[in-house]
This record gives sequence, structure tokens and C-alpha cells, in this order.
Amino acid sequence: YNKQNYKYISVYAMNNNQNNDINELSVDETSTDTSLIPWQQRIERSIAISRKIKGGNYIQLATVDSNNKPHVRTVVFRGFNDINNNQCLRIITDERSDKISHLSYSSECEIVWWFSKSSEQYRISGKMQVIRENESDSNLLSIRKQQWGNLSDPAREQFYWNHPGVSYNGLELNNNKITGRDSDGKILPVPSNFIILLLHPIEVKYLRLRD
Repeated sequence: YNKQNYKYISVYAMNNNQNNDINELSVDETSTDTSLIPWQQRIERSIAISRKIKGGNYIQLATVDSNNKPHVRTVVFRGFNDINNNQCLRIITDERSDKISHLSYSSECEIVWWFSKSSEQYRISGKMQVIRENESDSNLLSIRKQQWGNLSDPAREQFYWNHPGVSYNGLELNNNKITGRDSDGKILPVPSNFIILLLHPIEVKYLRLRD
């Protein structure tokens, strides 16, 4: 704690074996507790406080390309998964996106998550695991399949768009708009370009500005 009225805590990510439901957390928005509690327990409280804020689950993901040039973009946090007693952050992406080529060069990355209501920031760095359709772990494939089914129709539709990054030649009208469902309204099988990203945290840096 410094004299400029902000707190900055850098802690190594630690495993949290408690599987609390965020919806059941008792949140004290006026708490000034500065103890080093497990990072996920703290961030679950931040999520609960900001649950009703539109865009509160948007995070910034930074990667580097083969020339060590940094790239950052906004992605959607989809939840936590316990992988080998390590709480991983789940993100989805398209196989055809630039971030996949970046991660093939280096799996090291960092996310930034700002909570405007509580004036808290989390920087979480670690290694990203890419889950494709050829994944050998059945549990990871199950996570991929379940996430596909949980998406909204507009979100699933994006994975049937044309290849990203090509030159724009005007709006193409598609009379056979694909929504990720068949003619009977059933969700289509997971497409090959649908990717799950799991960030395995190594270090978490926490900043709180409201005090």
C-alpha cells in the first residue's frame, strides 16, 4: 500500500480448491481487506459485483507473433475450468484468426481484466492451451462441445463467415444464412474451426484504485 491511495499486489497464481458458485457469493462492495487471498476467490468477488454491467466479461488478450511484435484484442471470458487442479480461464476463437498463429509461435500470453464498478484490474499471465477437434483428451473435447452448445445463434453463426483477413469487396448478401442450426432447429455439430483456449495462469497482478 502506498501513499497515493492505491493498492498493487503481485502474487503468484495459487490453486483454489474451493468450487464456489459465483451467484451465491456474499459481496461486500465496501470491503477494504488487503489480505493475500487466492486470486480466483478475489476475482470471483469482482465478477459478482460487476455481473449486471454490460461488457463486464470482456477482457484484453495479448500475444506475440513470430517477429516478437505484440498484438492485443478484446475477447469474451466464458468461464473457469479446473484442469489438473489449476483454474484456467476459458475463451473461444476461430482457427483462422491471427491469434492462433501467434500461439503456435509462443503459448505465453497475458490478459487484462478491468472492473469499472469496483475499480479493480487483474493482469493474468500464463500459457495458453489450444483445444481443437483432434484433441485426444475426452474431458477437453467435452468442454469444447458443451461451449458450442451454450453459444447464442449469432455467436455460432460467426464461425461460418468467410475467412477473416481477406480484402473487403463490399457487403455480400447470403440468402442461406447459417445460424449453427439445421432445418429442424437442432444445433449443428461443432465445426472444425471452433477453438477453445484455456489460459493456465502463472502470475496474477492485482490493482485496486477505489480506496
